[in-house]
Amino acid sequence: MSRKKKRKKKKTQEEEEAEEEDNEDEGEYTFRFKEGINPLDFVEDNADSGVQPYEQFERLEYEALAEKKRKSLANSQREESAKKARQEDVSGSFIDELMEAMNYGARRKSGKPKKRGRRKGSKNKLSPEITRMLGDATIHYAQGHHEEAISVLHEVIRLAPNLPDPYHTLGLVHNALGDDTKASNFYMIAAHLKPKDSPLWKLLLTWSIEQGNIGQASYCLSKAITADPKDITLRSHRASIQVELGDYQKAAESYEQIYRLSSENIEALKLGAKLFQKCGQLEHSVRILEDYVKSHSSEADLGVVDLLAAIFMESNAHEKALQLIEHANLVYCPGKELPLNLTVKEGICHVHLKNMEKAEILFRVLQSEIVNDHADLVTEAADSLMNLEHYSSALKYYLMLEESAKDDNQVVIGEFAATNSEILAFDNWLVTCFFTFYVSGPIKTGPDPNNSCFSFLRVEAVRSDALAGVSTVANGVERLFHLGKERPPLGEGKGGVC
Repeated sequence: MSRKKKRKKKKTQEEEEAEEEDNEDEGEYTFRFKEGINPLDFVEDNADSGVQPYEQFERLEYEALAEKKRKSLANSQREESAKKARQEDVSGSFIDELMEAMNYGARRKSGKPKKRGRRKGSKNKLSPEITRMLGDATIHYAQGHHEEAISVLHEVIRLAPNLPDPYHTLGLVHNALGDDTKASNFYMIAAHLKPKDSPLWKLLLTWSIEQGNIGQASYCLSKAITADPKDITLRSHRASIQVELGDYQKAAESYEQIYRLSSENIEALKLGAKLFQKCGQLEHSVRILEDYVKSHSSEADLGVVDLLAAIFMESNAHEKALQLIEHANLVYCPGKELPLNLTVKEGICHVHLKNMEKAEILFRVLQSEIVNDHADLVTEAADSLMNLEHYSSALKYYLMLEESAKDDNQVVIGEFAATNSEILAFDNWLVTCFFTFYVSGPIKTGPDPNNSCFSFLRVEAVRSDALAGVSTVANGVERLFHLGKERPPLGEGKGGVC
């Protein structure tokens, strides 16, 4: 009876080992030291070879996964061959299986697949000797007897090389001794033997960053995320690093994953969409933003609407952008005004769709008193009008920007005139107009047809196909002049450039 129990116990242990191997085959890769490898070699200084411990682990993992793939392929081929053999073997076993399926057999087969892997709680416990040695080492460490602790822990590693505890304690010991490199290397081994220990990976990540070891930091960050996939902070950190490294594709994918895990993280959605757009994946960028809008039937982040509208407009899809903004106004802002940025975008869409009357009505929100706080929106409206050759309308908003400048008026005015000579596509026309009236004095009764300056304007207007805009530009120049408190000593008002 004693022998029978012994055989049964031995069989159970073997089954557990086999089940554990199956679990590793089906699950994620778990590092294990193979026979003949000295774990302490991973801790030695690799300055001569230039290979760091994490790089050794990377190589071993790659080799293990490649071997696993080869085994999986071989198993698939064997199963396919066995399946063909079973199909060709027409025998009485088919009838037996049919009877059993109809519940005529002794026991009906369960529809549930057989669970593989180690049974919960079946993990072999540490031997009393190992447990005692670990306890002794911890006491030595706590009392400051570091050499004694190291000696005991090395012996534990010799007896149980795949136990993470002695490596972790050795990390603590060497950290106390001030040897950060060895401490980090021992922690690295412990983390690989216990890959789900997220706090340990985070500690290694912090140390790697402090040491300026970017390669190891990136490696530990990926492992920490694998250990704790729902940690949004880790994923955000990885995405930021990817952006800094210029890997915009991976960064875009990382931000999209963050949003999938945390749907309230709208900033991640917008960053991901912008990066996909930057990578030339416009359709993907539009799709994830449209999915958000479609999934929010009554309330949504209008920043997403603004971004999607901007992408449509950049793609010259102004009709789509207008439909989106009108939908947002109807669904998300019933009875309320749209935010200023969306109202301006709506107006720009109407400009492109040749609905100038509607555009001018919408642009009325751009009053002088808000220019200082929303100069970018005024500029956006003015630029869109100018690009579509609505010069008179554009000038009105450029002058609005100029009027908002309170300090050093004369310098700002000059810069404005010089800059807009190019923006307005008038070559040197506006600059010439500006200095002509600046030197000759302000216009009091409007342009004089006999005035040489006006003649110049008329010629330039015909050449620029903008005759109708002469009066507007002249009046604009006069307004520019009046912004200055005093006339500068440019010719003292005697004559002009014409």
